[in-house]
Amino acid sequence: MKWLEKLFKTFSKEPEKPQEQMKHSLPVDEAFVHNFKEKGGIFVYIETLEELPSIFEKILLENNREATVFTHNASLEAIFYSSFSSYFEGDDQKATFFLTDCEYLVAQEGSILFSSRQLGQKRLEELPPILIVVAKTSQIVGSLRDAMAGVNRKTQTNRPNNIRALRGFESPKEKDSIFAESCYRTTYLLLIEDLNHTEE
Repeated sequence: MKWLEKLFKTFSKEPEKPQEQMKHSLPVDEAFVHNFKEKGGIFVYIETLEELPSIFEKILLENNREATVFTHNASLEAIFYSSFSSYFEGDDQKATFFLTDCEYLVAQEGSILFSSRQLGQKRLEELPPILIVVAKTSQIVGSLRDAMAGVNRKTQTNRPNNIRALRGFESPKEKDSIFAESCYRTTYLLLIEDLNHTEE
């Protein structure tokens, strides 16, 4: 019977479509950008930190002049607060934007990996509706397994919990589909060129 199973597996494999083959052959950074944008994520490539404030302002004005931003990331707040203090809100439930970093960017599925270092103990669906994620090119990894290994490697003594991957960046077209993500957030990814490629 084993030969029959092998035969069935051989004939049941569908040949990969050219687009799928292209995805597998892309470098990891290009594969991430392709998959992230395909899922509705908004991608902005940034060469230097000096560009961040002007991009940040454009995002806020593009969405709503009454926009409010919540963050508990001290490094990002230091970059933006002096110029945009009127936008910042101390209550995440009243904010329209969540400004954060992330753990990793996963190329294989175009997702963003967060942990309790970004989310505390909140679920993704409890966040404000729009995310602004600031990340570095060195945070792009091939697979979710690579991302989890990286989290373990970086945080051996004080490992974060509440590890979650955001995979949906726009409202699903078919809400009844079993493949639709249960949680999605409009997401701006500000990706900074990180030439030294060293982990924090």
